[in-house]
Amino acid sequence: MANASLLLAGALAGAAVTWWSASSDSADRSVASRVHESQISLTRLPGQDRQAAGRVAHGVHGDSATMDAVERSAHFRKAGAAAAEADLQGAIGGAESISSEKDRADYLRGVFAQWAATDPEGALNHALANFEAGQLQSDAIGIAISQWAQEHPREAWLWAEKNLTGPLKERALADLMVGWTRRNPLDAADWLASTGLTSQPLFSALPGTWAESDPAAALAWARSLPAGKARDTAEVAIAHTLAQNDPEAAAELFEEALATGENTAVAITLADIWSTTDPAAAASWVASMTDGPGKTEAAATLATVWAATDIRAAVAWSESISDADMRRQVISNIGTSWGAIDPYEAFDWLESLPADLAADGVTGAMYSWAGSDPVGLRQWIDESGDDPLVDRARRSLGDVVSQEAPPEAMDLALAMNSAAARDAALARYYSEWRKRDDVSAQDWLETHWTSLPAASQQTLSGIQAREFQPK
Repeated sequence: MANASLLLAGALAGAAVTWWSASSDSADRSVASRVHESQISLTRLPGQDRQAAGRVAHGVHGDSATMDAVERSAHFRKAGAAAAEADLQGAIGGAESISSEKDRADYLRGVFAQWAATDPEGALNHALANFEAGQLQSDAIGIAISQWAQEHPREAWLWAEKNLTGPLKERALADLMVGWTRRNPLDAADWLASTGLTSQPLFSALPGTWAESDPAAALAWARSLPAGKARDTAEVAIAHTLAQNDPEAAAELFEEALATGENTAVAITLADIWSTTDPAAAASWVASMTDGPGKTEAAATLATVWAATDIRAAVAWSESISDADMRRQVISNIGTSWGAIDPYEAFDWLESLPADLAADGVTGAMYSWAGSDPVGLRQWIDESGDDPLVDRARRSLGDVVSQEAPPEAMDLALAMNSAAARDAALARYYSEWRKRDDVSAQDWLETHWTSLPAASQQTLSGIQAREFQPK
């Protein structure tokens, strides 16, 4: 489905580019000539200039070794911008003197931000011709094309259509939409509507950026879209942008929509962001919401995030919830988070609760334990004998290891105390194994056939008779 959407987007974008080409003075310039014009010859850069540019990177804000990650990133970006403003060629060469790959990448991002302010096309051509495919190239292109789009969006889009493909192009077009929206959101929105494009990154970038300056207008535009994925994506982007700075205002803006439960992803987004900064306030907001899917999803998200940062507070909050269905969902999410942090304490808590409320939490905790500490869970299984939870543990661990170690998953299934649970797990693991590696699966069955219980033999015989196409 994603590939089909990209093909459709490409066809429609091609039609739009045809329209642009007719009015673009630079449409006939070849890519090769533009690269040549903007190429910086680093081999001719004097060594002392490279060293001087490198010293700029380390001297803008003092000793970078004492900074935290965020400060350090900002330091090297500012250093790159300052070096590029003083001497672009020296700034590019100076990057070689920065030993840390991350620091060097941040420095170059600053260089490209400065370069793109005066010559975005040159910066783009250099990044495309000189950087290896990866995050740095994608970021450099995104920075430059976003700046270009603020002044000449059609030319920027035309360059992307001619020079980029695949994920790199998709990311660049989203960055372009960010720049265009900051210049003129209505113009960007009108153009996007005229193309018929359905790319979700574009329907996220435009309203998410628009919401920085006018969230009400952005939301009005989003709600003018036909019901469906594009509108849902746009609303989530607006909620995300607004909640970063003022989650309460975001909740008020979406209050009516949240009450209808039409787009529960908005509730999830608000709860996720709000609960990282003020979970208690987020809990008060959840309590005030109209009952429905949005409230349930918000509560579940809050439980997951809060449990990861303050498990005791999350547990205390769960006890204040009167709605049984919501409390069950919250307990499930808390148990799932806690199972990865301290499974023994998680199960002690879950066992203290009514079984009907704790059941999903137990399952979630088991899967988290299996995913985060499979060795520890296997040891607990081996030491727990006939504990009522052992079969659940075997199933959880089997599900986790079945992709990489199917024989181990089959052994876990065979050890289950419940014959029904055993044969159901065997059937699942063996079917999936045959699809991935039919020869190995059948070799295992032949080797273990005589030791299998009769009921298991019957179950696996039925699967063995089927024809499987390898994945």
